Amino acid sequence: MSLNKFTIQKSFAISAGAGSGKTYTLSRRYINALLGFDYFREDYTRQEHYFEDLKSARVNQVVTITYTEAAALEMKGRIFELVSKIINSKLSKSDGDYSSIQDANTNITAKQQEYVQKTLTKAYTDSSNSKISTIHAYCLDIIKSNADIARIDTKLDIIKDDEKQKELANIIFDVLNNKENESLVLDISQEISMFFINNLIDKYVSNSKFRKDYDSFSRSSIDVDTYKKLILELYPLPSSAEISTAKEELEDLRLNWFTEYCNNFYNFNACSWKKVDEDAKAPAMGVKKFPLADGIKKRLDSDTLISVYSHIDADKETIFFDKIDKIKELLHMIKSRYDARLDELGKIDFDTIITKTLEIIPKVTTDFKYIMVDEFQDTNATQFSIVKESCNNDTNLFVVGDSKQSIYSFQGAEIEVFNDATHDTSIFSSIEDMSQNYRSDTVVINNVNKIFEHLLQKDSGFKLLSQNYEAEAQELFSKSKGGSFRYLITSQEYQSKEDKAKLEETTNELDTITQFISEIFNDKRSDYSHISKLIQNKEKAVAIIFDSSTKMLELKQKLRDNGITAKVSASDNFYYTKEINDVFNTLKAIDILSRNPEELSSSQKYYVVGALRSNILRCSDNEIEKYLDSNSISDKLTHYIDIFKTMTLSQAVKYIFDDSNIMGVYAHFEDVEQRVANLYKFLTLCQDYENSNESNLYKFLALIENAIYFSEAKEDEAFFKSDNTKSIEICSIHSTKGLAYPLVLLANSDKGLYSQITSDALKHNNFTLSGEKKEIVGFKINDYTPLSHRVLKEIDKLKHLAEKNRLLYVALTRAENDVVISALLKQNKPDKKGDSKISLKEDSYLHMICSALDIDKDELYGQQESSCIVLKDDTTEVSSKTSVNYINHSLKPLTFKSNSLISTTSDTTTSSVNTTAANRGTITHKIIELYWNSFNENQENILDKMFVFDIKQREQIIQSMNIFYESDIYKLLQNGVEHHFELEFNVESKTGFIDFIYFDKENDGWVIISLLVP
Repeated sequence: MSLNKFTIQKSFAISAGAGSGKTYTLSRRYINALLGFDYFREDYTRQEHYFEDLKSARVNQVVTITYTEAAALEMKGRIFELVSKIINSKLSKSDGDYSSIQDANTNITAKQQEYVQKTLTKAYTDSSNSKISTIHAYCLDIIKSNADIARIDTKLDIIKDDEKQKELANIIFDVLNNKENESLVLDISQEISMFFINNLIDKYVSNSKFRKDYDSFSRSSIDVDTYKKLILELYPLPSSAEISTAKEELEDLRLNWFTEYCNNFYNFNACSWKKVDEDAKAPAMGVKKFPLADGIKKRLDSDTLISVYSHIDADKETIFFDKIDKIKELLHMIKSRYDARLDELGKIDFDTIITKTLEIIPKVTTDFKYIMVDEFQDTNATQFSIVKESCNNDTNLFVVGDSKQSIYSFQGAEIEVFNDATHDTSIFSSIEDMSQNYRSDTVVINNVNKIFEHLLQKDSGFKLLSQNYEAEAQELFSKSKGGSFRYLITSQEYQSKEDKAKLEETTNELDTITQFISEIFNDKRSDYSHISKLIQNKEKAVAIIFDSSTKMLELKQKLRDNGITAKVSASDNFYYTKEINDVFNTLKAIDILSRNPEELSSSQKYYVVGALRSNILRCSDNEIEKYLDSNSISDKLTHYIDIFKTMTLSQAVKYIFDDSNIMGVYAHFEDVEQRVANLYKFLTLCQDYENSNESNLYKFLALIENAIYFSEAKEDEAFFKSDNTKSIEICSIHSTKGLAYPLVLLANSDKGLYSQITSDALKHNNFTLSGEKKEIVGFKINDYTPLSHRVLKEIDKLKHLAEKNRLLYVALTRAENDVVISALLKQNKPDKKGDSKISLKEDSYLHMICSALDIDKDELYGQQESSCIVLKDDTTEVSSKTSVNYINHSLKPLTFKSNSLISTTSDTTTSSVNTTAANRGTITHKIIELYWNSFNENQENILDKMFVFDIKQREQIIQSMNIFYESDIYKLLQNGVEHHFELEFNVESKTGFIDFIYFDKENDGWVIISLLVP
């Protein structure tokens, strides 16, 4: 007999496939926990209710932990709404929970029903005491309830992320620039740029488990022989049998050379084929004469394998661990100062909440009868240790999750915890399967099953390395018939350089997506008429999903050009938008000038000029120059200063919006609705600040300034309402987690995924080796690659691809009815026979899908109607746009008349640069942008602030800056030319940043400048 998934009679785990009803299951199990018997069951004829052995609990004895605050609030609402329905005798038959409640009541006696009513009525009354929360909220509650044990002030405020980043940045700067640490920092920076250590610092300060694991990493963590065996697993070499068979093809000279060549790899002394013997010429090979030997030679003769199996230098390994110890010393210093700073501020951070709870929980006596963890795949080892320590002898522990939806490793989630714990019989009596999908149609589910049965196969060659970073395949089934799984392919024929130069436009996948959505929007596709109807009814219809956000706004604009408004999730940072910066600069100028300074500093002038040039005050360059020369300000700005003396913050901001007609100014821009929505969102921020603090302009601006300039604070643009915003959404895969859409279109599926792996400069990762977890760190020592770094390069790759597999699973299982896979397929250059192959990267989502479903990419390129969507030939119909009332407002033309790129930092042409030069270039660009007019006076401080401590690098940057100071561009900047640094551009399929542009008055247009660094 199958286990009742709602039962409270045992501790067990559930592996719940996508759309299988996790919340439904957990909410019913919660009710059973309150009642103490199995009121809800899956099979009332064969499963017992155990009423005779009641194990009831009060609401504060049932702990339920989930991943986010929003999820916790939603779950609490769902649970107590269900409680309300059970105690409501007049529940409507049309209610979705009516049948399950009726089934439960029918299978208990009248006396038992009376007990249910009484117990749940009490629970409903006490719902405010329920413990349904995130892990951090739960831990904070434990600390507050046990303040005497924790020895911590329970009135401490939790530091906000942006404030934390600002404080941490100040501490890092102070530590790195402390004279006492000069030799330590210089020693570290000789091998690794301090730019790349920031991520390590942040993780070290913010994650107690990582801190413990990192501190334990030493030379003895993994011995050399184990490293060698692990490398052989990760980078397999040809077997001895393969090599022996290949040798049979060769005669004496080639045989000896080939034997030594192969032995060098196995002996960790690898070199290229040509360098086996420096004094002799390498013998030629060829696939025709030596098919097996030549194949092995080509397989081994790669930069990756030669680097991995190169000589192991014991001295350099010692130097590497000496550097590791020095980095640890630096990290300890920063962590210590950070903790002291939190004490000064009277604040606490999330990591301290977790570490303090882990410290005291063994000393705490709990009376929890039930602990349930939702989204268990998003838990990490420290959090699960707290959960286990929270259990007493009578606690029933239950977890539910889906390893295939573990996509938050960047936030600390560890899929290994789910995989290891759910198979640990000392914790859970069993792991149960929930595989019926209630969301998606059969065609969608069948394809999902085939794809992930193929993708989630484990490597049989791994013996030492545990593959607990991989999800397990699970066959889902759906009772909902129908659905579709099709491909929207943009095919691009091979084009020579000459052809590309002649073409005005290149093939663009986003244009294809736009046309497809437009055809559905205008009800021109009978195969998607059900989606068209949803759009017409202004209901949720389409999600266009990207793996990253780089092309989302471009697609939004293309749809807008065709009269289609789409909601964009994970869009541009609200704080970085032009309209918010205009408002901020104006308010900053008001605050500065209201203090009546005798003379403006350079930084104060920056804000005042920004305000005068903004779309609020709209002063010309001549007017701005006049104000600065006469040390005066515009009448309008004076008026706004007076307004702030009589109004609250939000009232004054609203007055400025109205008086300046800022909304009317932005009516000149096509995305007026988005900009207006952002301005109203800023007004809401003002009101929220007033409600929670006071109407203090200076303090409010300090918060906004930190978000704009000094923190990694990310705030999505405001969503504006329009007729069909609800119907079409452009979003990242991460933002769709837990949601569902009738049609899901996965865009840019041909994009390579390995390119997203972080730089080789500094790596750190964990893995399970022979049952023991290891956290290791790696970086190069000059031209030498330490063993840990060799291992990490492949482990990073494996874990990255494993998470991308899971992201694909999340993307595809969001679809209720239809899946569309969109990609751009390109034709390669024809070979000598005139044949052209179709290019498709093996590390792309589309390649994964094609391999699993046995689909020929050539057939996709040909857009065969059996599986591909063929668009109509006629021009995309442009839907009617909402009319906008324009006002007269003079704006400068944005016309580009320069056809050449001018370097301001280099007197030579640079065709290629190494990593060090690229890093130096990045730093030089940033110096020009931030300190172009003050670098000469503050060279040492600025270079220290940029973490440049290497003498040679400092000299090269100073040399580049001297060239810049001799350029015409510097003279233009000194003369106050209108200019912009790091201006984002987005043209067709190309996106990026223009280094620097300035306005050329003589030619009445803008000139683009490239800042090259030698």
